Amino acid sequence: MSEIVGHPLFQGGLAPLVVALIVGFALARTRFAWLAIMPAYATMIALDTGFSLFPPTVARKTMAIGLLAPLVGIAADFYPRASRRIAVALVIVTALVSLWIFQTVLQNRDGANAIIAGAGVILFVAAMIAFMLRLRDDGVRAGAAGLGLGFAASIAGILSASIGALVAGAAIASACVAMLIVQVALSRMLAPGFTGTLPVGLLVALIAAGTQQLALLPWYALPLFLLVPLAAAMPVSHHRSSIVRATILAGYALAASAFPIGAAWYAARTAVQ
Repeated sequence: MSEIVGHPLFQGGLAPLVVALIVGFALARTRFAWLAIMPAYATMIALDTGFSLFPPTVARKTMAIGLLAPLVGIAADFYPRASRRIAVALVIVTALVSLWIFQTVLQNRDGANAIIAGAGVILFVAAMIAFMLRLRDDGVRAGAAGLGLGFAASIAGILSASIGALVAGAAIASACVAMLIVQVALSRMLAPGFTGTLPVGLLVALIAAGTQQLALLPWYALPLFLLVPLAAAMPVSHHRSSIVRATILAGYALAASAFPIGAAWYAARTAVQ
């Protein structure tokens, strides 16, 4: 039993999927259905590393911010009339928070390299949040994007020698699959709002940036991650059934995820040679 619980596929796949399904169905008739992302992610942490915050490493800071993000999203969703201004504010704030998360890593770099690396992280996080928040009114698109992003972060992570990214990315993908299943089963869309799109976008951005800064993911893989939410935003008729929309959009997102995964594979292959 301990071998099963300790397996990455259980920690990042099955357990978060089941938890997200339970919470998603339980909250499906409320505006908080997408809060299911948080307990699914927390389940992965509990099974993998635990909730220790000290010393405050990049991974632990990412964990803390990831668990707080849905709560920030809930607060933001209470002000629908100001959603555009809130979205802009969240893009700026999360980009600045990323500097704090990677502070110790950037401090170990030379002046010019630290500035370039810091600017790259800020731009990547800001762009990812902006692209994900654009999907906040469409639960199927957001679920498809989260599936593609989590899958890309997971596979690119293992190719880049990061087990942490493998498990964390898989947990996000599994949680988003669960939300797609909930919507298909109920035959209605559950708008994620900021509650769903903020944590998904922020966690994937921080996981990918962390893999790039601390492992072997090449820098040019980061902008390729942005293709996933763009693919999930491609036109698909709302007149199609929920299962057809979910299948098509998930296919788009997974196809787009091949680009950052391919970049990670190429870098790993080049490093071996």
